[in-house]
Amino acid sequence: MRNLMLKLVQDNVISSDNANKILKMKKNVDPIWFALSKGMIDEKKLAKFYEKEGYPVMIDEKKGFMSDDFFARFFTPDVITRLLAIPVSFKKEAKEILIGFINSALTNQIRETILKIFPGFNIEFIHIPASNFKRIAAKHFLFDIDRFTSVLLQLEPNNELFSDKAVKIITIKKKLKEISEQIYTLELENDESVIFKEESLTSRFPLKSLSTFKELFTRTYTEFTPETLMNSLSHTEKILLFTNIGIKKSDKVVLVASDETRTLFFMIINPKVDRDQIEFMAK
Repeated sequence: MRNLMLKLVQDNVISSDNANKILKMKKNVDPIWFALSKGMIDEKKLAKFYEKEGYPVMIDEKKGFMSDDFFARFFTPDVITRLLAIPVSFKKEAKEILIGFINSALTNQIRETILKIFPGFNIEFIHIPASNFKRIAAKHFLFDIDRFTSVLLQLEPNNELFSDKAVKIITIKKKLKEISEQIYTLELENDESVIFKEESLTSRFPLKSLSTFKELFTRTYTEFTPETLMNSLSHTEKILLFTNIGIKKSDKVVLVASDETRTLFFMIINPKVDRDQIEFMAK
């Protein structure tokens, strides 16, 4: 701990007086976390310190809603869904309770990572539903978690938080977003319904209410403009395209399957590359 304090003082993260106070604290309380809660350490400086040390941190630079580029700078999809944990704690029955970032703190690897960042942290792991994460944890969390929450809520309904499928989808969406204006997913479920997902919203439609899309789902690749399909679109399809997505009639839309099973499709709005590149990226 003394070596860590020395580094923090040298990097102007904490004053030498506060560092000495921390070193004199009781050993059963994490000194770094206590110092943060008392305003003895600047949380942004501490985050930048850990980033420089090679640890994954998310820093809210107060630039408004966190952009995709900013988010991706700190997190890759596999880290988001499997590995990343940043300490979030609150008092419960006189104990420091730590909530694992994206509920992954139950894994040994995450425990080890946390203890590397916060040596000697006396922690107890608990699990909370993703839907409660922001409500309970946001006020105790050092950084902006809005963007993370939207990603998490997409994955929670089908318990896909740690699946290979979830990693694949997020990775593909990130690539496709770089070459388009917007990207959405449409997933067929038991040939009865279609799950539509965007950043923070998941909607379910009966497949029979999407007559035009039902036909498009038999192909692996389709290009169209809503204007050309206006006469054949069902009422539900118009809600999906014009209300949920806010698409323009003249927009170019590509519907591409992720594989030959044709159960998962990416809907790409105004792509900037040709069909071969899109099909390659979608798989």
